[in-house]
Amino acid sequence: MGLRRWWLPSGAFSVALLGLLLWVSRSDEALDRGDKLAGVAGAVLAVGGLVISVIGVVVAVRANRVADHAQAADTLARLVVRQWTREAGARGLTRPIDIDWATTLRSVAPSPAEVVGDPRFTRLTLHGAVPDLADAFRALPGRQLVVVGEPGSGKTSAAILLALGLTRQRGPGDPVPLLLSLSTWDMVEHDFETWVAHRLAVDHPVFGERGVHGPQVARALVELGMVLPVLDGLDEVARAGRVFAVRAIAEVVGRNRPLVLTSRSEEYEEVIREHGVAIGRAAVVELGPVRAAAAADYLTSGVPAGDGRWDELVAELRDHPDGVVAEALSTPLAVYLAKTAYGSPGTDPADLLTCGTPDAVENHLYDAYLPALYPDHDRARRRFAFLARRLARRPGSDLSWWRLFLLLPGAHTLVAATRGAFIGTMVMAIVLLPGLVWGLLQPDPGRRPLPPGHIVVLYGILFLAAVVVGAVVGGLRGLARWGVTRLMRREEERLVHLPRYGLLRLRQVLVRLVFAVALGVAVFCSIAFMDRGIPFSWDEASAWAAFGAVLMANLGLAPRIRADEPIRPAMSLAADRRIALTLGAVTVVGLSYVLMSVTRNQALRSLGVVAAIWITAVWPMSCAWVKFEIVRFWFWAFGKTPWRLMGFLEGAHRRGVLRQVGGTYEFRHRRIQDYFAGT
Repeated sequence: MGLRRWWLPSGAFSVALLGLLLWVSRSDEALDRGDKLAGVAGAVLAVGGLVISVIGVVVAVRANRVADHAQAADTLARLVVRQWTREAGARGLTRPIDIDWATTLRSVAPSPAEVVGDPRFTRLTLHGAVPDLADAFRALPGRQLVVVGEPGSGKTSAAILLALGLTRQRGPGDPVPLLLSLSTWDMVEHDFETWVAHRLAVDHPVFGERGVHGPQVARALVELGMVLPVLDGLDEVARAGRVFAVRAIAEVVGRNRPLVLTSRSEEYEEVIREHGVAIGRAAVVELGPVRAAAAADYLTSGVPAGDGRWDELVAELRDHPDGVVAEALSTPLAVYLAKTAYGSPGTDPADLLTCGTPDAVENHLYDAYLPALYPDHDRARRRFAFLARRLARRPGSDLSWWRLFLLLPGAHTLVAATRGAFIGTMVMAIVLLPGLVWGLLQPDPGRRPLPPGHIVVLYGILFLAAVVVGAVVGGLRGLARWGVTRLMRREEERLVHLPRYGLLRLRQVLVRLVFAVALGVAVFCSIAFMDRGIPFSWDEASAWAAFGAVLMANLGLAPRIRADEPIRPAMSLAADRRIALTLGAVTVVGLSYVLMSVTRNQALRSLGVVAAIWITAVWPMSCAWVKFEIVRFWFWAFGKTPWRLMGFLEGAHRRGVLRQVGGTYEFRHRRIQDYFAGT
């Protein structure tokens, strides 16, 4: 826990200590009470010192265990293999299209002597197929490689297969490939190594705040060169930031760090021309076009015998390898679109032969893409178009479920206003609804009864007022918080709650809650002992026990993560929802009981319930899941996405429209996103 996270307990302790001193000084028997207090404090400090010593030993042992960098690297390697093996299968890369690569002829690479580390080399000739990239990379003395290609040429697929190949061939002490999308790098707030460590912790929660390894180990792996960054999509970085990105990357890899980078050819050539210096000792290879024969072989793979739908198109590809259709199908993306669009038996691939230009073929494939995947393809197209346009307005954004609320207009203000309206609704429902029911069923005989319709209207107005007031107060709070963040030039990510993972088993929960109850009772008994005038009361003792249970629930129910599987978006959403509901229920019930036990006045008791709801809303329920629920409500309310938003995203991933990177979703290809966005 960083120092900045100790301000709340430190402030609470300071306030409690100040109140205790005031209580002693204002008493007529200050010396006597002070003497008793000193005795109790000495005993508490002695026990506390013992507890802290034991905790220190346990923490030291745990730190030595989880800070084993080699063990952490092995854990990461297993997670990477499982993650990208699954994703490669989802993208159809188990049998990839046959694509060749070779040393680029563009002036973007250092001299062959620098790449090889031998002044005798004056020419460097590398070539092969995509599955050979891992062997070629391992043969480079500097272990630095840049892969460039035309739009849709398969750079991301090549990066995935390269990362998988290197991880499977990894020997003891070798760095672990970590595939990252450069579009997620906020270069204003994070330097290169900090960003890599942050993405490592986000994509693999075992290296997160509550992971068994933790963010410190993630940072150490990056700084020690035990992570091999595989950086995908330099061209997807905003144009103004590409040169800065290359400079930052070159500064790090200049220390003989391994690196893989992908980019579109023209964009990379432009960046190197502006930068003036090539990246480290990186060899630069360029992906070639898909040969017509390779496209024909891929399109007919898996087709049942006797199905002649592809015969005419395949004959055109083989007979005219430089023709219109062959030129249009010269990228893996176009071949994938054709295979998907005409995979159903009722379609005719020969329709592509009627297109007169490569652009016409490409547009035809985009138009036929969704009808092959969704029965109601018009509705699906509108939904994808909405998401793509919202992403286009926030460069660098993705479809991480915990960041989706940023796609809302006035995101922070709208989310806070919605939460405020919900809190107002809950408060009025708990406080006024019983009175409404009682007033309708049991009218006061001493007063002239109001008609039931008038009572309902009156309570409806009060409900509406509570919703409006809650929305206004919440909106002002969200706007102020966002403004302070911008004014202090702090990163917007501070307003984004990352998902929480894991929950203790029932036995562990019960053990911790029993300990919390015992702690609360012990605190009450200590107070009663210090002041003989306080009689022992089970009500007050139970109130202190409930308060201890609330604190223990919020501080101790989220365990260390021991993730043996890569985190999937639906899994992380379910975990965060489970923790939020558990902590919220314990907090609102426990605090309501504590605050209601302070007084017998019914009005003050109602006020205590209101305070409990508010504290619950701003503490355990201020989480990523709540913001996701808000964004899916607004998207659904305006007919932009279905109510089951996560199910829609999962279905799009299964169909291949989206790809998964860590715990987030992205469009399968930037050109598909641009097509839906109309750009």
